[in-house]
Amino acid sequence: MRRALELARAGWGQTAPNPMVGAVVVRDGRVIAEGCHARFGAPHAEVVALAAAGDAARGAALYVTLEPCAHQGATPPCADAIIAAGVARVVIAATDPNPVAAGGVDRLRAAGIAVEVGDGANAAHESNAAFFHRFARPERPFVTLKLAVSIDGAIAAPDRAPSIWLTGPESRREVHRVRAGHDAIAERQAMPVTPARAGAWPTSSAARVQKGRGRAPNSQDALLAGGPSAGPPHSGVCAAFGTPRDAATSDGM
Repeated sequence: MRRALELARAGWGQTAPNPMVGAVVVRDGRVIAEGCHARFGAPHAEVVALAAAGDAARGAALYVTLEPCAHQGATPPCADAIIAAGVARVVIAATDPNPVAAGGVDRLRAAGIAVEVGDGANAAHESNAAFFHRFARPERPFVTLKLAVSIDGAIAAPDRAPSIWLTGPESRREVHRVRAGHDAIAERQAMPVTPARAGAWPTSSAARVQKGRGRAPNSQDALLAGGPSAGPPHSGVCAAFGTPRDAATSDGM
């Protein structure tokens, strides 16, 4: 399951409104295939892993970070694909909170497949915190506060010199990674933002909101009107494989 959770993270910033999901097929104690949901509209993790496993999936165990869907959405139901593949056992980290997609556990059990739920549940909830929050507290947005603070509690240099960073390159890279996983960015600067400091953001000291995932847009209109972003800063890549390897570190939390 640890491996499945690792695979799921490859979809960061690319799968919304779907969650990130990873899947691993295990046979005789060895991983024979794996997959992830790389982006919205792409095949789900279970389908990618089963396709990589081929006939070897029959009688095998499938580890997946979220309950396989039981509805027809952008892709067919994953529960049906698992049943058709002849998988004997499915281990699921967390059930799906989406009432439209849920029901995979019941469908798999009705087909005679052994199903276990809860292995790695805490990690699965943490990795898809915003997704689970959307169904637990739909009236409240999931908010991440980004704040740069010096060791003595300051948020800027005493003279407000724009050339002085409180952060380093590593933290700024991490901020952009985190931004890619959010649907909107609300920002207010105490000083004008120059292209050198904020990439594609136009110069402005007003409060700004960007809606949509990906790079900051190049136009002021897109910022304030919530127009489309310029595209994702990176692509989540998950290459399916069919080469057996030891499953000792992937077999549970």
